[in-house]
Amino acid sequence: MEDEYLSLGVGKFETEWLRNTIGPQDHSILFKDSDKTDIPYYFLDDDANVDSKLGQGYSTALKDLRERLDLLGYSFDKLPTLLMDYFSGFPSAPLISSIDTQIFIDLLSDINVNDIDWTEHEGDADPGEFFTRRILSLPQFGRLRAYLDDFKGVEPYVYEQIDPYIILAAIAKNPQNNTLTVEWRHKGNLAHGLDTYQKYLIVTEGYTDGRVIKMAMEILKPNVTDFFDYIDMNENYPFGGAGSLSNFFKGLTKIGTNRKIIFIFDNDAEGNANLQKLINILHPVNFKKFALPDMHEFNNFETVGPTGTSIQNVNKRAVAIEMFLDMTYNVPTTPIVRWSSFEKTVQQYQGALENKTKYYDEFMALTPSNFSNYNFSLLEKLLNYIIAKIVV
Repeated sequence: MEDEYLSLGVGKFETEWLRNTIGPQDHSILFKDSDKTDIPYYFLDDDANVDSKLGQGYSTALKDLRERLDLLGYSFDKLPTLLMDYFSGFPSAPLISSIDTQIFIDLLSDINVNDIDWTEHEGDADPGEFFTRRILSLPQFGRLRAYLDDFKGVEPYVYEQIDPYIILAAIAKNPQNNTLTVEWRHKGNLAHGLDTYQKYLIVTEGYTDGRVIKMAMEILKPNVTDFFDYIDMNENYPFGGAGSLSNFFKGLTKIGTNRKIIFIFDNDAEGNANLQKLINILHPVNFKKFALPDMHEFNNFETVGPTGTSIQNVNKRAVAIEMFLDMTYNVPTTPIVRWSSFEKTVQQYQGALENKTKYYDEFMALTPSNFSNYNFSLLEKLLNYIIAKIVV
């Protein structure tokens, strides 16, 4: 029967059970159109054994889905709080508040989903019966079952309504599950995807910074590019420098908006000085502000100034977006930072990378045919840093 098909699962582990789920569930935000493929649909055969047949649905690697879950608000560190918020909605179950949600999440993340197999299918399980009979009975859930035995007053159906994204994010933490795929047994087309308020608007000091981040995301993290919007006005970009970006931040805190906005400053003396001025400015939780990261690669960098050339640490003094590009690609000269003015706020000299336009132009001209010759390592570290700052 089609209504016995599972909705969302990882391997043979079900994270959602249609019969016992309240309301229609749409998981379009987890998948792309290109994820549509033939996947197994499970059912009971005439002899009451679990069988499967292929049908259209959506499938993606669990390890690739992890960053999407992070950006949707399901980073691993947030899961205990999310689970606690869910449990708090059941005041009729007095023991729920005694459950340590951190222990619950840790036990769930320890499970190796590869080892799970079925002895029966959903069938006519009543609310609560499915979780206790089909999930807790599996040997992989032995430690979780032993822990929950101390809370027998909790109605079993409570566990069946846990947000499936909490479960997915927990098991995605376990590297043993990285080879598995998340399958959504849905034959229709995807919905419109993320709405505006689920996306992050990235605002930088200059328009080239946004262009670099956007292109790097498309190349290195195609699974999450739809989470980001950019201000790209080509000419007359409104935030020409750290001061303008800082003023824009101050202005938006007074106006207010529900959009998730990410303000990224250069990691130079001017950027850090302006960022420091914002420390005591109250702002909405949907605003994030930070500078480009310190990198050990910039600890010993060639510089030039009034006293000549020297090797110096340019972190917090001269790091702009171009320094995360491959500065050896089609450029024969050694990259060098030139010192200029002194920034009193942070007691540091301001520096800038010479010939940075050349590094930018070479990056923007890249095509897939020469990706293999380009060193993306610093850009990848930068994108990981940005996402980590966002999902905290």
